[in-house]
Amino acid sequence: MSAPPSATRLLLLPRRRRPPVLLPLLVLAVVAVVWIVLATALEGRHLLPQPWELAIQLRADLPLLLANLPPTLGVAARGFLAGVAAVIPLAVIAILAPPLEPVVQRIAIVVHVIPFVAIAPILIVALPGDSARVVIAALQVYFPLLIGLLLGLRSTDERALDVVTVAGGGEVSRLRFVRLASALPSLVSGLQIAVPAAILGALISEFFGADRGLGAILVNAQDSLLTERVWVVALSIGAVAAAGYGLITLLARLIVPWAGRGSSVAASVAGAEQAVLRPWQSAAGAVSSAVLLIGFWASLRPVFGFDAFFVKDPAEILRFLVEGNPLTGAPAAAFWEVFASSIGVTAVHASVGFVVGTTIAVAAAVLLVAVPGLERAVMPLAVVLRSIPLVALTPLVVLVFGRDLVGVTVLVTLVTFFPTLVTVIMGLRAAPEGALDVIRASGGSGLTAARRVRLLYAVPAITASARVAVPAAVAGATLAEWLATGDGLGQLLTLSSVQADYFTLWSGGVLLVLIVLALYAVIGTVDRIVSRVLGIRA
Repeated sequence: MSAPPSATRLLLLPRRRRPPVLLPLLVLAVVAVVWIVLATALEGRHLLPQPWELAIQLRADLPLLLANLPPTLGVAARGFLAGVAAVIPLAVIAILAPPLEPVVQRIAIVVHVIPFVAIAPILIVALPGDSARVVIAALQVYFPLLIGLLLGLRSTDERALDVVTVAGGGEVSRLRFVRLASALPSLVSGLQIAVPAAILGALISEFFGADRGLGAILVNAQDSLLTERVWVVALSIGAVAAAGYGLITLLARLIVPWAGRGSSVAASVAGAEQAVLRPWQSAAGAVSSAVLLIGFWASLRPVFGFDAFFVKDPAEILRFLVEGNPLTGAPAAAFWEVFASSIGVTAVHASVGFVVGTTIAVAAAVLLVAVPGLERAVMPLAVVLRSIPLVALTPLVVLVFGRDLVGVTVLVTLVTFFPTLVTVIMGLRAAPEGALDVIRASGGSGLTAARRVRLLYAVPAITASARVAVPAAVAGATLAEWLATGDGLGQLLTLSSVQADYFTLWSGGVLLVLIVLALYAVIGTVDRIVSRVLGIRA
């Protein structure tokens, strides 16, 4: 029996959808209202201008911005490409030779966690031209992209891998026919994180003696107390980063339109497939990592030509830690006492900021995936917020939240929130559509599907984001201590750099790296335990 004509017409009519522009406009309106209220409350403090004041300043500074934008974008683009060019082959090597994966990750952690307040002045002095600025921008890209890509290369359907194996294919064939396609969503999300990171890295690199670029303008504006110009530059660089994020998203939809739409089959949990190393392989990887890192460190002066005044070799640092400062005669105990006090403060700042930032990011990711259209409205604002340098936000954060733990937590959260958000969103979307359809058919909402299905499949993505967020939280804590609190390891390293005490600077940096490596190992152990409890891995 055929349906009535009216019912047929109703079935053929396309579903009405709310215009996608309404939700972004609503979010933008809310942000504008909050901005105006906050600026009005802080009127007279010269911290947060009104939106119309920014519009007037933007019009006046437009020629200045356009003249200084190309140098910043040029450094960011070269740093972005250098980071991507370094990460992709390293990730492939780690997959093809599983015992090398821990080595690759440890080296990446060491490179990423060295506080830029310690390394940036040395790079600027040691490397010619814009090379140091490109390196700083590339370092901002390198680590989060590597961890995300490794997660993607491991996010494979085991049955597809078995098909290739049964057909006689080896690890190269498994990589070529299965892993590369599976890694595309993670590569896209990694590139989305990398774009604002590269731009922010280029901007930060210009804080140290650059005579052009948006970073140089920002520093000069701060020194001259030109608040409106500071915010115009900060928001302009955020808008550029948001445009780069949007470009990556658009290209991904055109080139890999299936990325991020969920699996159509009941694939295994994303990232659950891991290489199992024998004890001797793990031990060999740890020894190899130490040899490579110490060897590279020892080669900085004889091979790369770094000046001995700035760069201390491993033997000198070991003697300093055991015997004391050879220049001042201060005993080693004096350094250890100061370092223990400083690292205790930084540990509190970083751990609280990490927990708060991760919790907010996971909750926000669930909400953005569960509510249609909300991600499109909120993500540009998240990119802008990630791209605004902390030197511009710190005075406002300090005034509103204070210089104590609350203020530092806000600053660390700003550093850890965005990469965690993007990575967890990718993991939430790895849930198979079949499982989601079961929830929908039983009348469950998007939030119900996120809680009961998506979060399970996002567990490896959450642990991967923690591997990025922990070093980022430590770096953010040291940066906040430099800019706001005047205590902790950030202040110790900053004073060492200003006073040219490179023994203390290098010793503090090396010990910080060792601590973060230990924390990274703890995260890996927790990841394995949680995965076994949830039945994700054997």
